[in-house]
Amino acid sequence: MKEPLVIGISLAVLLVSGWADREAKTRKESAETQAKARANADRKAMNALPSAFQTPDDFTMNEPQKRPERVSVESSPKI
Repeated sequence: MKEPLVIGISLAVLLVSGWADREAKTRKESAETQAKARANADRKAMNALPSAFQTPDDFTMNEPQKRPERVSVESSPKI
């Protein structure tokens, strides 16, 4: 009678101790840290994009370039 009880208890202890995830907390913390680092890197990259690719303002008037005035030579009047 004691034999199956001892075997059952020892199997239960082995089962619980063998399947217990001892590193779950550290893996979860490292995954969270990596996710935060990736999010910060992505945020920095997205903030850098607007300064790298600026679109021209379509609603501004293009001012004509000023050209130097030509000096005209007066010709004699025709009679």
